[in-house]
Amino acid sequence: MKVGGYVWLRGHGSKPLRDTHGEAIAFRVTDSKALVGHGTWYQVRTAHRAAQDIFGGWHTGLALIPVSLAELAEGPRQ
Repeated sequence: MKVGGYVWLRGHGSKPLRDTHGEAIAFRVTDSKALVGHGTWYQVRTAHRAAQDIFGGWHTGLALIPVSLAELAEGPRQ
């Protein structure tokens, strides 16, 4: 994952985190840091206010699902 790229956060069953309308919430990677012995961490932000308050911030790569711009337009993989 690269800074500026889009990701979904893994939710229940490794599916993208969704809002109350069932739409997957896209996050943008704003920073990354490689920490010795702890892997790479990614800082993510979203325009979805509630999701930003709760889930915005730093996550390991295991918590993220990479997403292309085409997938953003189509919706999440099932």
